[in-house]
Amino acid sequence: MRKFQIDLASTFQRSARGSAALLTLIGILIFSQMIIANTKETTELITSEIIKNGQAYSNLKELVSRGSRLSGSKGAEKAVAWAKEKLESYHFDKVWMQEVMVPHWERGKTEEASYTKGEKGQLRIAALGTSIGTDDAGIEGEVIEVLSLDDAAKKGDQLKGKIVFYNGPMDPTLMDTFEAYGKAVSQRVGGASQAAKFGAVAVLVRSMTLNHDHYPHTGVMKYKSETEKIPAAAVATADADRLSELLKTKKIHIRLKLSAKNFDLIKSHNVIGEIKGSEFPSEIILVGGHLDSWDLGPGAHDDGAGVVQSIEVLRAIKALNIKPKRTLRVVLFMAEEFGGSGGAEYAKQASSKNEKHIAAIESDRGGFTPRGFETNADEKTVKRIESWRTFFSPLKADLLKKGSGGSDIEPLKASGTVQFGLLPDSARYFDYHHTEIDKIDAVSSRELHLGAAAMAVLTVLLSEEGLQKPQEIP
Repeated sequence: MRKFQIDLASTFQRSARGSAALLTLIGILIFSQMIIANTKETTELITSEIIKNGQAYSNLKELVSRGSRLSGSKGAEKAVAWAKEKLESYHFDKVWMQEVMVPHWERGKTEEASYTKGEKGQLRIAALGTSIGTDDAGIEGEVIEVLSLDDAAKKGDQLKGKIVFYNGPMDPTLMDTFEAYGKAVSQRVGGASQAAKFGAVAVLVRSMTLNHDHYPHTGVMKYKSETEKIPAAAVATADADRLSELLKTKKIHIRLKLSAKNFDLIKSHNVIGEIKGSEFPSEIILVGGHLDSWDLGPGAHDDGAGVVQSIEVLRAIKALNIKPKRTLRVVLFMAEEFGGSGGAEYAKQASSKNEKHIAAIESDRGGFTPRGFETNADEKTVKRIESWRTFFSPLKADLLKKGSGGSDIEPLKASGTVQFGLLPDSARYFDYHHTEIDKIDAVSSRELHLGAAAMAVLTVLLSEEGLQKPQEIP
């Protein structure tokens, strides 16, 4: 039977509430540590601690009160300072900042798309990340609608001199909204370069959401070096539908004005804290999320939720005075939204130090009810993890599926790190994703804490049971 070390004095002190008998026990054991709990009991202790005393939601309130956190911005640096102070307040064994150079882009004050011919009106838009701006006069052109990158290629020279309107929707028949997002997002990421290849002057892209709403959903796009850079903006889905209807009966001309601008790379930081392992300190279990967010809103779900859930895992273990066998490390990555330079730098430095990360857990799918985890583990390891399902059943979070853990921990894959991604219920995530309404009131404190509890249970199992030699768990 595998056991855990827990400081009985502190643990009982938390629950005694004045009980004379327990205070007597505390007096006897005040300077000692004893092995008192098996795996099941310890995971139950952690779950109870987070559900009853969790600080993830209050921490999320603090984080989002500092505003948006786009990499390279003042808001991002405020978040870095907050994160370091917060980790230090929990008295982890070590807290530090890791320097990383990150992209710096600003959308500016002007974002306008107005009809000039065929109709009068405005579209609600938001520049896509890394998009260039226009001059003060803007860019005017006839709009041509396409449904995908392939559709744009088929139209070819018809795009010359046009503003290309990518209107491929996310597939509502897919129950996993991340799958729907993955099938549609290529037009946002690569639409500008594809259109520029055929002489287009700008692109508008239907927002990546299943909602029919009035909020443009921004996100990163990428220019190819061999094509001209043209302006790119997201269009609210309600406006995209209206524009599509108009194009069925008439030619529409639009004037687009953007003041977006790219700047040189700028210094920022990943923020890291750890609890040292008692038996295998050189073996690291990482939990993390990304500290940056888009600039339209404070990023409560994306990825404030992942940040505070990751902190909560170590906070709860520390609060219960559990002494983990392996080193537990929380990493708050910078610049995930702009290509993942924080994750890449972390993996680079881990490799140069010959650090051994046996597992990494990422939360970057919002603070909704947890359903389970996605993993890149091999078949043998998956079978081992499946034997742990009963530990997650009380949380209704026992789903395990093959996949990737997340973009920030992806660079650790090269060193053999087994990766996990928290899988919350995805139905509502893209209602808020990359918008101004991704605020604290969109997050349920209970759902947020349940997700943190699921991550903590997995962290403890990985730390205490390991992945190398499957064996029966008590």
